[in-house]
Parts: sequence; structure tokens; C-alpha cells
Amino acid sequence: MNYSKLCAFLTVLSIFSTGAIADEFYEGLIETRILDFDPQSGVKSHHFFFVDFDEKSVTSSYETGSTEFFGVNLSSVRDNFFVSDISFSDDMVTFTLSGSTASGVGFIPNIDYEFDVVVDRSGSVKIEGCHDGYPAYLVQFNGTDLHNFEHQPKEVIKLFGRCDVNMSVSN
Repeated sequence: MNYSKLCAFLTVLSIFSTGAIADEFYEGLIETRILDFDPQSGVKSHHFFFVDFDEKSVTSSYETGSTEFFGVNLSSVRDNFFVSDISFSDDMVTFTLSGSTASGVGFIPNIDYEFDVVVDRSGSVKIEGCHDGYPAYLVQFNGTDLHNFEHQPKEVIKLFGRCDVNMSVSN
């Protein structure tokens, strides 16, 4: 075996032994929730995102909860969840993940967030951005909690405005 073939073989062997080759598909979750003991507690939204390096795609889907208001279940309103500004390179993708929803009661301001996401083909992620100071926020990537913000009791006032809480997390 010549020297260049030996180097190539050792490089491939090193990649496999260190786990540098990872799945080509990743998923994440942004969850908003009103914690127990506050009025209308429960999950308000689940915003899922999916990164597929093989297909060079980033997609998302969402589910929203309902609000009980004087015995009537009201669906969420003003739902706007999307992924934008997607840019792939060979080993990385960047995109923006945004979400907005509101109680079906109608007069309560939106729950808002916006995050810039960078995912590396090896499975590392960096998420930076901001969200309202109410309700609670959970950010997960491949089933691992990266950010867990718990709101203070009855601070619905923090729904007014945008970007009360700045965050930057990575794995």
C-alpha cells in the first residue's frame, strides 16, 4: 500500500472511530407552555423543525393547544409558524425559526419568538434569538433540552412587546 492510500485509509478509519459521521437528519422542538397554577395553564404550541442534509431541506410543522374560557374550549388564533432564510453549505445549514400564536379569547397579545439556527452535518447546533418573557419556553434538539425558561407566576404582561428574553445555546 502506498503512502497516500495509507493516509486516506487512516483518515476514514479515524472518522468512523470518532463518530464524526452522523445521521443526515435532525429534528428540534420549540414548546410554549403556561405553567401550572397560572390561569389557562397547559401547552400553547409545539413547533417542530426538521433538517435533512441529504435532501437539503428544512421543514417545520406545528400544533397549538386550546384555551378554556368560561367552560368553552377556544382554538388558538393568529397562528404563524414558519422557517425562513434557509441556506445550505456542504456541512452546515442556517435558517430562521419564528412562531406566533395567541389565546382564542382574542384580546390577549401573541406569544412570539424568533431564533436563528445553525446546524452542522455532524449534529451540533447553535440557536440564538429571543422570546417573550411569558409563557415558559422549551427548546430541544434531537430530544435534548437546550433551553428551559420558566415564567414567573401571572406575568401575562410580558406578552406585550417582543424579545424580553435573549438566548444563545449550543450543544
